[in-house]
Amino acid sequence: MANFQIIFDDFILHQLKKEGNNKQKRELLSKIFDNIEDKGPDAGKLVDSHLFIYEMKLKRPPLRLYFKHIKYSNQIYLFQYEMKTSEEKQKKTVHKLIEKARNLFSLKP
Repeated sequence: MANFQIIFDDFILHQLKKEGNNKQKRELLSKIFDNIEDKGPDAGKLVDSHLFIYEMKLKRPPLRLYFKHIKYSNQIYLFQYEMKTSEEKQKKTVHKLIEKARNLFSLKP
């Protein structure tokens, strides 16, 4: 079984710090991170096939977590998580993350 190294974006670190004392959410996120570390990209659904950006969805609580698989190093780059609200918000977030990934990893459109 492949173990993937997780890299946290500054934005998700900020989100985690904001959670602070919310033990329930921190434990849930920890389980999600363990799952991603074990399964890698298989833990989520591919939302951009050019940049290998994935989305992991939970129903309870309604949560989306976005990450990128860095194939050459077998690393997972965690971007952010958000509460599921609308499809429009999801599209906006994915577009924002595509731009961020292009800038972070120096990729052309």
